[in-house]
Amino acid sequence: MNLVRSSLFLSAAVLAAAVTIGAQGAPPQPAASMTTARTWTDADLDRIMKEVGATFGMLRKSIDGQNAELGKQQAEKLESLFEEVDDFWNARNVDDAADWGDDAAEHADHIEDAIDDKDFTKAAEHAKLLQGACATCHGKYRDKGPDGQYRIKP
Repeated sequence: MNLVRSSLFLSAAVLAAAVTIGAQGAPPQPAASMTTARTWTDADLDRIMKEVGATFGMLRKSIDGQNAELGKQQAEKLESLFEEVDDFWNARNVDDAADWGDDAAEHADHIEDAIDDKDFTKAAEHAKLLQGACATCHGKYRDKGPDGQYRIKP
């Protein structure tokens, strides 16, 4: 009889443990806002800059044509891309370039807000300010090689 009781007790304990573990669900994941350490390469910045160029061109056309839906999408994409630019330069401890990337992201956000308000004149003004942040950083940190490709100045 003790053997039966021990077996029942052991079975109940295993079942209780399995239910407890199953009820806990998956282990917690880091919050989306948390960033993990990343090693950024020059190729990463090159990829981002190529996306910025194409996206900014579409944004300008959207503003000029007063296409709110497309303009808003492009402004959101630019904001995200410039946040990556900010992360790239922060990882390299280049504060002024990181600040310009942050400024560009803020201008993209202002463009989006202006487009939401159907104020395409204000959106165009912020697009010029965004271009200014780009030009400042390019002037200091971008170099055109003999092959015509742009690189980060050494």
